[in-house]
Amino acid sequence: MRYMASFDIGTTNVKGILVTDDAGIFLEKNIELKVIRHGDYVEQDPEQWYDAVKQIAASWFKVGIKAKDIGLLTFSGQMQDCIPVGEELRPLRPAILYSDGRASVQSDRLLSELGEQAIHERTMNHMDGSLTFPKILWLKEREEETFRSARSFLVSSKDYVIARLTGECVTDPTSAATTGCMDARARSWVGDWLERYGVDAGKMPRIAPSDSIVGNIGAQGAAETGFAEGTPVLCGIGDAGAATLGAGVYEEGEVYAYVGTTGWVAGASSGYIDVESGAFNLAYVEEGRQIAIAPLSNAGSAHQWAVGAFGSGSGRTGDLMSYQMFDRGVEQTERGKDDVLFLPYLNGERCPVQDANASGCFIGLKPTTTRERMGAAVLEGVAFSMRQVLELVTPKESGGGRRVTLIGGGAKSKAWCRIMADVFGCELAVPKDSQFLPSLGAAALGFRHAGWSGDYSSLGQIFKGLKEAVVYAPDETLRAYYDRQYKKYERIYPAVSPLFVE
Repeated sequence: MRYMASFDIGTTNVKGILVTDDAGIFLEKNIELKVIRHGDYVEQDPEQWYDAVKQIAASWFKVGIKAKDIGLLTFSGQMQDCIPVGEELRPLRPAILYSDGRASVQSDRLLSELGEQAIHERTMNHMDGSLTFPKILWLKEREEETFRSARSFLVSSKDYVIARLTGECVTDPTSAATTGCMDARARSWVGDWLERYGVDAGKMPRIAPSDSIVGNIGAQGAAETGFAEGTPVLCGIGDAGAATLGAGVYEEGEVYAYVGTTGWVAGASSGYIDVESGAFNLAYVEEGRQIAIAPLSNAGSAHQWAVGAFGSGSGRTGDLMSYQMFDRGVEQTERGKDDVLFLPYLNGERCPVQDANASGCFIGLKPTTTRERMGAAVLEGVAFSMRQVLELVTPKESGGGRRVTLIGGGAKSKAWCRIMADVFGCELAVPKDSQFLPSLGAAALGFRHAGWSGDYSSLGQIFKGLKEAVVYAPDETLRAYYDRQYKKYERIYPAVSPLFVE
């Protein structure tokens, strides 16, 4: 095979790349997606994901790529969704996304009836309304016909595309760990829980290893996409797992941060992290290895809001000029001279607090505060939030000598990268084309099948060596200022949280 096709199916866009045997990225392509919002409900049409894959494939074939030269398809995708599909593997309703917490009543009932300790012991995670299992119960109670008609409840956006291509309903252990009903050690569904709550275990997707071939492209999938019939398709991996692989993080203690629409800080581990803070334990590629991950509901979404609110452009995802102008204003703002702070909980928060009703707050505004300074405070607020979760997943003995790798679309903002380096108080390494690293991480799953490589630890080192990185060093003159600001930031949520109670 000359190429492997890898797709990262996110919330705001689908990224597709062709990967060569030296882990080179060839012919990358982005397709923007739309999110459906109804009050606190957050949904997406799964057909968008499949259509985007078709468009990306068409763009490759248009410039001369031959279907026979693409020997394997692999995927990463947003996790923690609830995607009910019917007998024809078409969506029965829009997908309920990970950031939708509508099922809090159901999760509270699960906590009460199963017990928090039992949930922690089986799943090695907490239970809340954003997880897939409570959302399935929400469907059972609120949309009974959809629940009854479902052939399967898929978990990740990539699972839907794989189902359309191969006819197989599968998911990977990393994605399954975000459902609230996977036994973490056995990497299988907790059948007695499903039975107790009236969910047919046969309607849950089969959990398959991320690097396993789960099917081949069928005749219909080939006709719709242009890929060759019979092309093998990997199970793929949830976006956090793909990003971890792409960042070259595989050994104990390694850590990185991701800034997309949402964000997270994560590291590889052979053990399990305490989840009371809202952190997650996600199954990694190989058994006995986990990803300790602290998720943030607000990252690039807060940046986008700030560009629209305080910049001079639209703030739309594809409006590059708006972001450039906003960043220029932030860079020209003098930092270290005032106490403006921003709590970035525009969409509630999952970690280090769990509060779906939380909202954004500015503290310290004065008549002299400019919109540019308010924009900078938004970026600082997200950086403070990331520092909080970085301290959760980073060994304390690593101290200030650590270096954090930053990936995702937010890493394209130089102004934001400088702020994060200053707030973290450590070097920040931004690999070249970091927005494509989840796609590259998903491609790593197929290297063994292609005969290119088979050892994930070695691949991690290869990825580190391949990627040119821009390194941002913290400004030591701002260290004391940001340490003071951080201590104040930590006090904001406890002070204002009573205001979020409905």
